[in-house]
Amino acid sequence: MRDHIHISHNMLHGDGCNRWYDKSFSVVIAKDGNAAINFEHSWGDGVAVLRFQNEVFKDTTEKPIVHPSSAPAAVDSASAVRRLQFNLDGELKHGIQNAKENFDAAVSKLTIDALEFKKGGKEQLKKSKLSPDAVAQLAFQMGFLRQYGQTTATYESCSTAAFKHGRTETIRPATIHTKRCSHAFVHEPGKHSVEELKAIIYTVLLRLVFHPPGQGFDRHLFALRYLANSKGESLHSLYTDPAYSSINHNILSTSTLTSPAVSLGGLLPSSRMDLGWDTASMTTGSAVTCRHIRLEMCTSSSSVSTSH
Repeated sequence: MRDHIHISHNMLHGDGCNRWYDKSFSVVIAKDGNAAINFEHSWGDGVAVLRFQNEVFKDTTEKPIVHPSSAPAAVDSASAVRRLQFNLDGELKHGIQNAKENFDAAVSKLTIDALEFKKGGKEQLKKSKLSPDAVAQLAFQMGFLRQYGQTTATYESCSTAAFKHGRTETIRPATIHTKRCSHAFVHEPGKHSVEELKAIIYTVLLRLVFHPPGQGFDRHLFALRYLANSKGESLHSLYTDPAYSSINHNILSTSTLTSPAVSLGGLLPSSRMDLGWDTASMTTGSAVTCRHIRLEMCTSSSSVSTSH
């Protein structure tokens, strides 16, 4: 593997010929020993998969069965397997070729970039009484504002696994407070005193961190809509309101992983205008995935500000 970007492309999709995306998850191991878990999201969430990965990492590092100095097993492994020959007619071959071409076309529109900041991380931020996640979210808003001239609607997942049948809930990091803070740093450098900037930042951090467990509304509203549809009932006017559509169309989709077993995370964009943004905060790093989109598509989307 050449670098983080090459690893991300390989672990997210590869060439498509040896990936089974209909399975719950796949363990992908490269020739150089880099490994990853590629999982389909509908059945489970990052918390469960990360727990599995942590257990595997702990077991293989603390109680390894094979060492670099281990002698090769005295068996001919090639004799234990045999190549399967498939007899395919022209129609099947044509279908496979079309699938490969469609796959390559989709992958060609995917852009991945990565940043690893090694001059500090979550421990340093915590010593300063700052939330690493909140700082990362604020940095995303500032970066988007600097690049596109506006802050934007953002999704962040949080776990509700502490509740029975709980999975995730939505945190909405883009607020009037993050917008104000972003504008202060990006468009008004030198205008505010250190004390004023500290006050703005702490207001943002308090708003982002204060998200009482079980107090989110997104999953609740989704369940009500699902129940109404399943019973053939008409939807409440809330669901047809343009504001509801706007808050459910996020340009930045973010997720955070914290584990010594994880060096890089990544998620695919969920729509043509979505930036999948994953942070692994042992140092402080970000992996960004997006599809090739025209600039005006990003800047024309409305930014919805909410406060928790």
